[in-house]
Formats: sequence, C-alpha cells, structure tokens
Amino acid sequence: MTEQELLDMFTQERVNMLIEVFNQKQLDHPKKECEKILHAEIFIENLPKKEKELVQNYIDFLIRQFALEETFLYQHGFMDGVKMLKHIGKL
Repeated sequence: MTEQELLDMFTQERVNMLIEVFNQKQLDHPKKECEKILHAEIFIENLPKKEKELVQNYIDFLIRQFALEETFLYQHGFMDGVKMLKHIGKL
C-alpha cells in the first residue's frame, strides 16, 4: 500500500465518521423540507425512463464530484495542519 493509498483510506474513514455524526444531528429535519424531498423523489420516479436515467446520472455525477472535492479539501487541510505544527515546533 502506497503512502497516498493509506492517506486516502484514513481520510475516507474519517469523513465517513464525520458524516455519521452530521446525519445523527440532522434527524430533526423540518417537516416542510422532508416533504419537498419526497415530492422531488416522486417526480423523478415518474419521469419517462430516458429522462429518469438522465436525471439520476446527473445526481450521481454531482455526488461523486462533491465527494472527491470534500476528500481533496480534507486531505489538504490535514496536511496544512501538519505543516503548521512543524513550523510552530521550529519556533
């Protein structure tokens, strides 16, 4: 396992832990917001097959993109923190 693969694994595990904590705190979504989400899901589900696939592919793309961006930002934030600690240690 390379250093980058190990960093990726640690980052993904930490992100998953944080998402779980976040989701636990979001259990009390306002009723109106939940209704909007349900309405959108029903709307997408009732689209013709071709349009439904197009929308689902777009949603999947956005989710993958956000996941990659968040991982990138988390890793670089972590590395920035390590660099700062090293710098502070030299003072």
